[in-house]
Amino acid sequence: MINFIRKIRHRLLSENKLGRYLLYAVGEIVLVVIGILIALQINNNSERDKRIQKEIEVLHLFREALQTDLKKFQYVEGRYAGSKASIVRILDHLENDRPYQDSLDVDFFISTTVYEQTSFTNGPFETLKSAGIELVTNTALQKKILEVYDDWDPWLETTENIYITMVLEAGKDLYKTRFDQFWHGTEKDSVFSGVMHPIDYEGLKNDPEYIYFLKTQMNMMYWRAEYPMREATVHGTRLMGLIEKELEALTE
Repeated sequence: MINFIRKIRHRLLSENKLGRYLLYAVGEIVLVVIGILIALQINNNSERDKRIQKEIEVLHLFREALQTDLKKFQYVEGRYAGSKASIVRILDHLENDRPYQDSLDVDFFISTTVYEQTSFTNGPFETLKSAGIELVTNTALQKKILEVYDDWDPWLETTENIYITMVLEAGKDLYKTRFDQFWHGTEKDSVFSGVMHPIDYEGLKNDPEYIYFLKTQMNMMYWRAEYPMREATVHGTRLMGLIEKELEALTE
């Protein structure tokens, strides 16, 4: 097309038709500009497609990590519920002057167990920060990601660690004068089992320090482990829903 216009331009010059020559010259310039604009648009579309694809990949990482994290939270919450049930049984026996049973050794063990630190998997968030948080163009989703990983995750990890430290410190002090050993158990196929045998079961019935600790432990378990985990689960589930909707919109 350009060669065709150039031939016309040369012919017009040779025929001394300046007006028409200028018109065709302008047309040639316009044609070049249009070509540049088309090339820029193609390039912009290509870059946009690459950015969208990268965003989709990162959101998939978030979705996969959240699926695993939420299952883990559910599992750990169930384990804490088991620990609380054991504390309730122990208190029932001690405060109601019930006789010793071998099954209590298992409850003593379960009441003291702590579990994996239940924080969110940070890999996808670190990937997003490296790419730039603006990679996620949905501002509501972007805000929720920051809320979950910058606010809820550190809080969950910090507050649960307070409970874990409380139990582990009791193993160095409180338990050693009341049980033959701390955490005498095994782990097989992710199932924890074990026993803690009291040195003086009858003495525990009139041990205000130990009974106070059990009641405090149960309260701390709720405020420092169960409640934060439930809140994190709520916000993690909301984030998962936003991610699902965004992935649907981006892949339409």
